[in-house]
Amino acid sequence: TGNITITASDVTTDTGTAQAGGANTITLKAGSSYSTDDQPNGMFITLTSGTGSGQTRHVEDYVASTKVLTVYPAWDTAPDNTTHYKVEAFAPSAVGEYAQVTSTFGRARYVEYVSPTVMKAVTEVDFFDTDAITAGFWESEHGYEDVWSSTRGWPRSAAFHEGRLYFGGSKSRPNTIWGSGVINYFDFNAGTGLDDESVEATINTNQLNTIVNLFSGNDFRIFTTGGEFVILQGTNEPITPSTFFVRPQTRLGAKSGIPIEELNGASIFIQRQGKSINVFQFGDTTASYQVQNISALSSHLLKNPVDMAARRAASTDESDRLFVVNGTDGSMAVYSILVGQNVIAPSRFTTDGEFIAVGVEVADVYVIVKRTIDGTDNYMLEKFDPDLTLDSAKEGGAASSVTLQHLEGETVQIIRDGVLEPEQTVPGSPYTVTFASAATSSYQVGLNYTVTARTMPAEPVLSSGSVQGFKKRIIQVDAIVNSTKDMTINGKQVSFRNFGEDVLDSPVEPFTGIKTMHGLLGYSGTGQITISQNVPLEMIVLGLEYRLS
Repeated sequence: TGNITITASDVTTDTGTAQAGGANTITLKAGSSYSTDDQPNGMFITLTSGTGSGQTRHVEDYVASTKVLTVYPAWDTAPDNTTHYKVEAFAPSAVGEYAQVTSTFGRARYVEYVSPTVMKAVTEVDFFDTDAITAGFWESEHGYEDVWSSTRGWPRSAAFHEGRLYFGGSKSRPNTIWGSGVINYFDFNAGTGLDDESVEATINTNQLNTIVNLFSGNDFRIFTTGGEFVILQGTNEPITPSTFFVRPQTRLGAKSGIPIEELNGASIFIQRQGKSINVFQFGDTTASYQVQNISALSSHLLKNPVDMAARRAASTDESDRLFVVNGTDGSMAVYSILVGQNVIAPSRFTTDGEFIAVGVEVADVYVIVKRTIDGTDNYMLEKFDPDLTLDSAKEGGAASSVTLQHLEGETVQIIRDGVLEPEQTVPGSPYTVTFASAATSSYQVGLNYTVTARTMPAEPVLSSGSVQGFKKRIIQVDAIVNSTKDMTINGKQVSFRNFGEDVLDSPVEPFTGIKTMHGLLGYSGTGQITISQNVPLEMIVLGLEYRLS
C-alpha cells in the first residue's frame, strides 16, 4: 500500500545487433538470450545506436523460432541490420504507466525510474500481499496518450488559484478539470498524491456539464453549460489532491466563450442561452451559493452576447459598470451598478458601426469597433473618453486642421474651442479637414451620435386609486444639471445662452443648477419625460422634478 518499490528479480536481458526490422518489429541477433516464445513480453527494448537510435518501445510479442520481436507503438524510424539494441525490464518511459496484478489483487502506477530492474510506484489498488508475483500473472498496462493534443483537443478555459494553474474542459473530456502542482505551472503529473502535487477531477452528474469557465474567488468556482460548481475550502485550508471535491451549487448554466467578471466578491456570468445576466454569490443566510438575475427588467437589451467586461468605480461619483457586447446587432448593453443603493441601471450603446469586443484595463475601457469606411470594413481599437462628446474622435490643442484618414468619406462634427462648427465630409488623400476658424485652445472632430434618456411611466399614488389607463401630460419639468451646455426635454430646446454682447461665436458657458421647462404639450397614456440633445455638447443630468396633469 502507499508508495512502494517494484523490483524485477528474475530478468533475462539481451543486447546485440539486429538482423532486420519492420514498421513494428525487430529481428534480434541469431544468438539471442530468449529461447522460448513470449519470454521478454512486457519488457522494454531500446535502440542504442545505428538506424532508429534513441527509440524505446514496449515488447508485445516474441517468436523464438524466428527471433522476431513485436513492439508497441510502431517505430518512428524502422531499425535494420545496423541497429544495436538492448532489452531490459524497465525504461524511463515506463513512468506514468501501470502494473496490474491479474492473479490476486493490486494495481500500481510507476512514478520514478530507478534502474533497468527497479521502479518506484504508488498503489492505486492495494496489493493482496508482498510476495513475488509470478510471470504471466501480471500485465503492463500501457498505450496511454496525452490528454491534450490536436486530436483530443485543448482546454477551453484556464485560471490561476492559490498557486496552481487550472485548465477546464477539452474536446474529448469536456467535464474534467486539471490543476498543476503548486508554483509549478507546467507539471500536471499525478505524482504520489502529496499536498503540493497536481489535482484532477471529473464532474459526473445526471447531465453533461461542459466546463466553459473557471474563476478564482473565495472558493474556486467552475461554470459549465449545465450548472455552477465550486470546490469548497475551509478557513485557511488549501486545495490538495485529497480535498479536491467538486460540489454542485446551482443549475442555470453559463454561455461558452464569454469571460466571467467579478464585482464586489460576486461572479457575473451570462446564462447559457444568452438571455440573462446572473450574479453567482455565497449567501450567508443559506450558507450556499445562489444566483440572482440582474437583467430581469432589461433582457430585451441582450441579443446573443459575445463578450463582457466590468469597470470598477474609481471615485465616489461613479458606479461600477458592466459592458456586454451583442453579436446580433453590434450594440452594447451597459449596466451601471451601485450595490450599496440596490441600483441596477441598464442602457443601450450604439455607434456608427458595430461593437465587436470590449476590454477593461484598470479604469480605461477599450472596444474593437467594426466601421464601414469608404465602402470597406475597418476594425478599430478605440477608448472611451469622458472628456469627448463624439465617436471615433481626434482631439488636440491649437490648430487650423486635422487629418482623419480613418474616417475617409464620413461626415464628421467639429467642436472648436467649445464652439460647434458646420459638419464636413472627410476628403480623400491627404484626408485633411480644415476648420472654419483656427482653434486657439482645443478641438475635437469625430462622428456624431444621439443621446436619449427616458423616464419610467409616471404612476403617482392618489387617494382615488390607480391612474393606469388615464391620459397624462407633463406640464413642467425642473431638471437638476451639472456643467451642462445643451439639452432638450420632450423635444423642446432648453436655453443655455442669453442674448447680449460678445455672445455669438463664443462657446456656451457650462451651467450648474436647475433648468425649468414650462408649456410642454401633448397627452399620452404613460406621462414620460425624454431627455435628448440637438448638438454634441456636455450634458450631466442629476435629477428631474416634474408636474403631472
